[in-house]
Amino acid sequence: MLLKDNKLFELPSLLAGSFGGLDRLEIPYNILILRKVLQRDDNGDIELVCQVKNGPEEKRGWIRFRNENERRSKKDLLFHWLREQISEVIETIYNKEFDFKEKQ
Repeated sequence: MLLKDNKLFELPSLLAGSFGGLDRLEIPYNILILRKVLQRDDNGDIELVCQVKNGPEEKRGWIRFRNENERRSKKDLLFHWLREQISEVIETIYNKEFDFKEKQ
């Protein structure tokens, strides 16, 4: 199953920027590079931090699990898989195969 089609969580739209008024309103996924993957210690929530290939903008977003009480082990598996994808284009990552069953 493609990462973007997984029914257990919703991937971030990466629309909010952190470069102030100079942000482009819309940045296509094919020019966003995954720079960091962060995970909260308390609940395991995952944040993606992306950098634009051709500019200074940074985009951030949280992965939202549909069930707030989803097992921490699933969040950890996704976090570690995403860390392996650092430096890749977001569009490519969202279209990669990912399945929790294969990872366990």
